[in-house]
Amino acid sequence: MGGGHAGIEAAYASARLGSTTLLLTLHLDLIGQMSCNPSVGGIGKGHIVREIDAMGGAMGRLADQSALQLRILNTRKGAAVQAIRAQCDRHRYRTLSRQLLDSHPFLFLRQGEVVSLEHTGSHLTALHLSDGTRISFSSLVLTSGTFLNGNLHIGLSSVTGGRGGERASLSLSDFLSRECGLSLGRLKTGTPPRLQGRSINFSRMEPQPGDMPVPFFSQLAPPPDALFFDGPPLSCHLTHTTPETGEVIRQNLDRSPLYSGKIHGIGPRYCPSIEDKVVKFPDHLTHHVFIEPEGLGIDEYYPNGISTSLPVDVQEKILASIPGLENARILRPGYAVEYDFVFPDQLHHSLAVKTTPNLFLAGQINGTTGYEEAAGQGLVAGINAALQAQDRSPWSPDRQTSYIGVMIDDLVTHSIDEPYRMFTSRAENRLYIRNDNAVDRLSPQAIALGLLTPDQTDYINSRTDCQNTLRQTLHSSRRGGKSLYHLLRSPDVTLRQLLKEEGIDFSKTPTLWLDALEQDIKYEGYVRISSERWDRMEDLPIPPSLFDHHIPGLSNEIRTRLLKSRPTTLHQALSLRGMTPGAIDLLRIFLTKGVPPLS
Repeated sequence: MGGGHAGIEAAYASARLGSTTLLLTLHLDLIGQMSCNPSVGGIGKGHIVREIDAMGGAMGRLADQSALQLRILNTRKGAAVQAIRAQCDRHRYRTLSRQLLDSHPFLFLRQGEVVSLEHTGSHLTALHLSDGTRISFSSLVLTSGTFLNGNLHIGLSSVTGGRGGERASLSLSDFLSRECGLSLGRLKTGTPPRLQGRSINFSRMEPQPGDMPVPFFSQLAPPPDALFFDGPPLSCHLTHTTPETGEVIRQNLDRSPLYSGKIHGIGPRYCPSIEDKVVKFPDHLTHHVFIEPEGLGIDEYYPNGISTSLPVDVQEKILASIPGLENARILRPGYAVEYDFVFPDQLHHSLAVKTTPNLFLAGQINGTTGYEEAAGQGLVAGINAALQAQDRSPWSPDRQTSYIGVMIDDLVTHSIDEPYRMFTSRAENRLYIRNDNAVDRLSPQAIALGLLTPDQTDYINSRTDCQNTLRQTLHSSRRGGKSLYHLLRSPDVTLRQLLKEEGIDFSKTPTLWLDALEQDIKYEGYVRISSERWDRMEDLPIPPSLFDHHIPGLSNEIRTRLLKSRPTTLHQALSLRGMTPGAIDLLRIFLTKGVPPLS
């Protein structure tokens, strides 16, 4: 149930495992809709997309095939925190999503609204549509996004809806609470106004071009040679708000549903509305605004960074205060959406509901935010729904070997008190679970489950054989008394350089294969040291006075959680909701080297 990014991955994974699968959605034409910004990937998120792709999923392939530009982010930092981001043609992405699902022989689509569900004991057995149709099933994956009791807010006006122009699902929340015994909460998210391109003055902005050569997400087959259209990648553009923007917002806070009390749901801390930025960060006189194209040949742009639910006339004044947007015309106003979610600590790691074993939840219904987080959950839920229907054992990714595993373990172990978003800082093993080696980490599991085609399996095996041969060559070849393998650990030496100097022809070896092998060798020692440090981390006592001191490097979020809970040991701190490995490292350093002075 649901045709968003979680629903696509769930249905596609289930069908690839050979289960007859129905994707049921309120609107067939909006499968794969990019409700918010038309992009895929980014730091942490791009890692998840690579992992979905390594498991044979759809998102990476769809992003590559609809990309207007792709960039590698964090190139000034190490490979562990680098990731790909794609700016996509949202219309093409949606079309390709539909075509991919239509093409699978075990996958069927149906438009309809669920009005009730049947159950026998703790198991669900069938659903009823508003047109009278009854559909029975073995397993059900619910990926409702922002549609559970959704309310849309613009200014002080609100209407029911799950997305702009679409109706909400009004009966499922009651069923989940009453019949499944689930505890629900309320969250909110938002979107900026969409703008007419020819009304934007791009000359007042900084171009943000894509990378050349183009980096792609796809790893299970040779990547595309170029983008889907002729010509260079399209540019995004960077501008910023001004002090005048902040003044406009402050003068109109009484007309904001967020600050007038109309909205009660908790919003995403790391993707706040422009109202929140102005109120909570008064010392920041400007904020970045990224102007992103919505599609090739489509004169519509997304101003990333000014999500808002203020009235339309105020949105127009905000735009007029931003360089390059002085005369911008609004095509679609920004709005906030408030919706129900299920506290995810009521789920198993398979994403099955503990009280209802054949019901699986994925995406924003579990309190996450973002296409990539939703898709990663959809993949796991779809796999396990199919495995249960086939009487096979459940599968869940390990947090030590994947970001998807980190996310799911965080959700079901600690639950949430605000929308969950993936960051590399959440992973204690991030030196190993890098963007470049997702295939090595996860594709063997995908092959064992039966998720990959024979061609994909052959391609992965060829990659493994090639890398093993190169490893042997590097170990056996020596220079100056040291093996090439040892020399490659130096940050100044590249694998291509060594192969070229040794006269080894690597012209037909895919770049991705070489990059992954090189980073594996360079990071090998660091990964081992990091793993050993976490394995032997002792449970240090925390003196009560520690939290009265300033600890440089701790985020405001972590500091707030520590002050509220005041854990007495390091292991207690580690178990706190939202605690990151980086924060634990900082605490460990201060506990072993002494409490810092008050600042």
